[in-house]
Amino acid sequence: MRDAVPPEPSGRAAGAADRRPCMAFAADGRGGDGCPRHADANPSGGAASHGVGLPRHPRASQSIELGGHIIAFELRRSARRSLALHVGPQGLSVRAPHGLPWPEIEAFLHRKAAWIVRHLQRHGQRVAPAWPEPTPALLAQARVVLAARVAHFAPLLGVQPRALRLSSARTRWGSASSRGTIALNWRLAFVPAPLADYVVVHELAHLREMHHGPAFWALVAQVLPDYAERRAALRRIALV
Repeated sequence: MRDAVPPEPSGRAAGAADRRPCMAFAADGRGGDGCPRHADANPSGGAASHGVGLPRHPRASQSIELGGHIIAFELRRSARRSLALHVGPQGLSVRAPHGLPWPEIEAFLHRKAAWIVRHLQRHGQRVAPAWPEPTPALLAQARVVLAARVAHFAPLLGVQPRALRLSSARTRWGSASSRGTIALNWRLAFVPAPLADYVVVHELAHLREMHHGPAFWALVAQVLPDYAERRAALRRIALV
């Protein structure tokens, strides 16, 4: 459940955009890129806040002033042909082609400033629970709890998953495959039951509708009419 904007072709190498899921990150980009390490000046003339309440990426290598905030972000360079940015619980990550000048990256970030700040603020408002240690006994307990919820909701949706897999993902609560397997994050066993049930229903619904179009949401609403409220509450809980 991360937030991403579509890649934007760079000024030097326009071409097909890299549209891999925003959970995956790769490439280098630390040092030797000609970028200023700090950009504390506020062009509006006022004092920029240092991202108070906004996630600072743990691998931040650059910073920039956006919307009155100093945003510390991760910059990764690779043999790609486009610029792209991703906002998640860890903060802002920017992908850029090798050799792309800093002014072009900076201009790209300023064009997306409102989107970046809005999504960073949303992630900054999340609560990070003290998750228990995932011992074998705890994972076995989580499987029992989540399997019971799957068994309860699957008939209501008219589906039967082929397999249930526990996930330790740090960026998503669940997933479903076209082969009929659903994966549920073990941490769901330790969030309020109505929120865990939303994820279970969401993934089971994908076994009939492998998209997020109107038919998918109508199916979810048949079982959980208040799914939107549950989804909003779940978004306030950080996985990491």
